[in-house]
Amino acid sequence: MSYEKKLMQMKSLVKKKPIEEIVKKEEPEMVLPFYVEEWQNAGLKFIKNEKGFYFVKETFYHSEHIHGNIGLNKLQQAKRFMQEVYPTHPLTIAKESPFCFYDTETTGLKGAGVLIFLNGVLKEVETGFLLTQYVLADPGQEVSFLKATDFWEKPQTIITYNGKSFDLPQLVARWTMNRNNLPQLKQHHQIDLMHSSKRIWKGELERFKLKQIEEMKLGFRRENDIPGHLAPIIYFDAVKSGNPINLMKVLKHNEWDILSLVTLYILSVELLQEKEVVETATTYTNIGKWFRDLRTIDKSMDWFTFVVNNFSDEEASIAYYFVGLHLKRAGLYEDSLQAFTQALKEISGKYRMEVYIELAKLFEHQLKDFPNALEMTQQCIEYEAKQNIDGQSRLKKELMKREIRIIRKLNISRESAEHNKKRI
Repeated sequence: MSYEKKLMQMKSLVKKKPIEEIVKKEEPEMVLPFYVEEWQNAGLKFIKNEKGFYFVKETFYHSEHIHGNIGLNKLQQAKRFMQEVYPTHPLTIAKESPFCFYDTETTGLKGAGVLIFLNGVLKEVETGFLLTQYVLADPGQEVSFLKATDFWEKPQTIITYNGKSFDLPQLVARWTMNRNNLPQLKQHHQIDLMHSSKRIWKGELERFKLKQIEEMKLGFRRENDIPGHLAPIIYFDAVKSGNPINLMKVLKHNEWDILSLVTLYILSVELLQEKEVVETATTYTNIGKWFRDLRTIDKSMDWFTFVVNNFSDEEASIAYYFVGLHLKRAGLYEDSLQAFTQALKEISGKYRMEVYIELAKLFEHQLKDFPNALEMTQQCIEYEAKQNIDGQSRLKKELMKREIRIIRKLNISRESAEHNKKRI
């Protein structure tokens, strides 16, 4: 018997069930938390979507709202300035890019079991700003909670504080854990204001916690704030007990964080506009170094010159060093020598050694002044020995090589001079 006939016989043996006999599986009813009403009464809105449910709180701020001593209405001007003057700077929000300020609260700092339980997102809207805080209803509703944001819909610029190291990696980790039930997360441009704050205030601030920056730079002091390390305990207690009182304090903590992101961005941009002296020489020198590292050499020179022209020689000593580097690169060796010499009067630490080295190179290679090149090298060796640096350090070896080379050149120069004198 052929396979075709066997197949026909098998088909005849299988009887199709009438449609009405097919029992449709009923989808299980969604079990809601017992605390829905209590959390709603506290100010949270209960939202259902196709993936489950979550809570949300929306807060509107008029553009004239002032946080600390900075008005939110300055954001537009700050954004335009960066786009027009520094379009490639790390603080610049691209012209066509949507953007938001973002901060999370999590159930821990690291580990596969750490959850985000609060996503705070602030965006510009007509006449102001809208803060949307998404709250995880319970750990089993993570997919619904994550999908509530629009991070999967379109690429945008996300502005955070330490977000490159924490918030965004945590978001990606949780998204990856639930990737089978979520659309793909978009690639977003990031602006991390912790990085820029360290660039601007290194050597000026001892700590770079957002709270310290608020008090020292933004004119904002928190009252009755919940410490961040208590947030996980408070969240789990709110889910277990149903009492949202302390959870709402965590939302207020998150709200302050995000408003401070806006004002910190505004202040950071204002400091790049070089209008008047409102900070220390250290701050403006740091800004010059930032532009130098971005290879915006002419602009960095403007900043170092700004420091030299507006601060004392002692305060401006590092700026003089960088002015000297710029002038040397431009071939203005005598002017460079003056700048380095000025820096040497007050500068200390690693920069003093750098000035000695630059002067030694300048005397040796450009000015052919071997006695002064040797003197600068030997002064650097002596200074380096007092800095408690390892005796076999790479720098010490380089200095010793330089000293030997310059002595050899100096001897050759003297022998040549003696030879010429005899010929005469």
